[in-house]
Amino acid sequence: MSLKTTRIAVSLLLATAVIILMFFLTSGFFSTSAEKVLPGVEVLNVKLGGLNRPEGTARLQDLEKSLRAKRVALRFEDRSWQLILNETGFDLDEEAIMDAALSAGRHGSIYQRWLERKRFNKTRLPLLPVTTFDRDRLEGRVNELCAGILVQPRDASFTIDRNELVSVIPGKNGVGVDYDLLEKDLTAVLTSEQPVVTLVTIDQAPARTTAFLESMNVKGLLGGYTTKFDPGKTSRTYNVSVAAQALDKMLILPGHEISFNKVVGPRSSEAGYKNAPVIVNNEFVDGLGGGVCQVSTTLYNAVLLANLHIVKRSSHSLPVSYVPIGRDATVVYDTVDLTFRNNTDSYLYLKTGVTGGQLTIKIYGNTDYKRDVTVNTWITEEIEPQVIYETDPNLPLGEEVVKQEGSKGFKTAAERIVKKNGVVEKKETIPSSNYSPVNKIIAVGSMEQDLPQIAPSKPVPGTARPVPSTPETPENQGSPFDQVGNGPGNAVTDGGSKLPTDANTENNAEFTSSLSFPAVILSRTATKQVPGTGLEGELQGREEGRRFGEFQQRDRAHSVWMPGLNVL
Repeated sequence: MSLKTTRIAVSLLLATAVIILMFFLTSGFFSTSAEKVLPGVEVLNVKLGGLNRPEGTARLQDLEKSLRAKRVALRFEDRSWQLILNETGFDLDEEAIMDAALSAGRHGSIYQRWLERKRFNKTRLPLLPVTTFDRDRLEGRVNELCAGILVQPRDASFTIDRNELVSVIPGKNGVGVDYDLLEKDLTAVLTSEQPVVTLVTIDQAPARTTAFLESMNVKGLLGGYTTKFDPGKTSRTYNVSVAAQALDKMLILPGHEISFNKVVGPRSSEAGYKNAPVIVNNEFVDGLGGGVCQVSTTLYNAVLLANLHIVKRSSHSLPVSYVPIGRDATVVYDTVDLTFRNNTDSYLYLKTGVTGGQLTIKIYGNTDYKRDVTVNTWITEEIEPQVIYETDPNLPLGEEVVKQEGSKGFKTAAERIVKKNGVVEKKETIPSSNYSPVNKIIAVGSMEQDLPQIAPSKPVPGTARPVPSTPETPENQGSPFDQVGNGPGNAVTDGGSKLPTDANTENNAEFTSSLSFPAVILSRTATKQVPGTGLEGELQGREEGRRFGEFQQRDRAHSVWMPGLNVL
């Protein structure tokens, strides 16, 4: 072969290679998945070829909307039910489908890619749809439709006899649907015009089997305690019931610690708690969840008597009435907690009951750990309260009123004695208690009272006569009513004391305020029987009025009755 021929052949080969390379480059043979889907790729008869990711995603979202409205017939033997996919939480995973579509025909060697693309053009490439279902919604809807053929399993449970012995009520299998298979079958019929799926049932085991409960070794009562409350206090009673219900039928694993606050949860209105008295700063005030501390206190005593380990416990700042001093346990969510540990090798089972003004908590477990437990508490120190005097501007000067009665504070100690068959196994100190004294508070009045003032007035001519500034001797004086002439000798008084009523004084003569003798002005603030008549009766009435706060005295002198005197 001549040199010229060789050059021509090489040139043709190079040209052919360039043409082939340009073909593959322009056809998207080496394009990345960030570009467009190759022709022939589809899913559920929807073509995706030539679409980029946003375009393909939008088309799949339209497909998803139409699929959610599709009805599928569920069949079991001779029965049938219509299920709408939208009721099952059906979802088409557009992102996963587009990932598969964009990568189709772009893997393997150049030859493999060429063969795949050739096949796409002839037979197309149907991708499997990626679907998900909301299992809770699917099960709920199918259980509603097919209730006649399904049987709910029954959990094994504990039963307690009169002797506080525990036995297990066996559980029972139910009949349910194979939901894993149902989801696959629903996806497989999405392209059918009249989709039908045959239900497959399976035995459904209970969540708590008989064998599981028997392995817990819960045989009988380890310890319990009862406290009393006033059921007439409805809000507090309600709070006690809510907190006790949170503890009822609780199982505690061996070696685990239990937090009262974590089990019962926040004491809030959202949790159903109401306002009732709680102790704040050594005072009883209304607060959400009042009464919950009686539940924690009852649990604390049940734990003590069950010989369980106390991890954390705090006393109230004041003694409470429903347990002996030193045996209470206060709780405040996120701040003060009651915690204890199951120090046995078996499960514990709690039962609570609220009825007839009584709260009872019992702890059941392996009776091999049953012991006779005695709890003793005693006062180690008494703390006397202080007497606090507070000024009160609303009380008369010098008057004292007890605003708060004081009470002693206490420090207590406690112990637990554990016996087996009458022999002491253990004697241990348990948490002590400190209760603050409540100071006695006495309010002392600081209000100075204004004396009554004589209202400005002037006499009516001819109706008033002067009264001597120096009283006559008793034998010449006579009754002060005789000196006045037209006095109130026959006037009707409030209590028969000859003092005039308001109606009787309106028509009497008035005196000027420039009288030359010191007068005693009596201001009636209430009606009361005043004995006697005349000056002697008036003096008795004044003494009686002073004792009951009915009269106020301005100047200490002989008192006389002055007709028509207006007193404010």
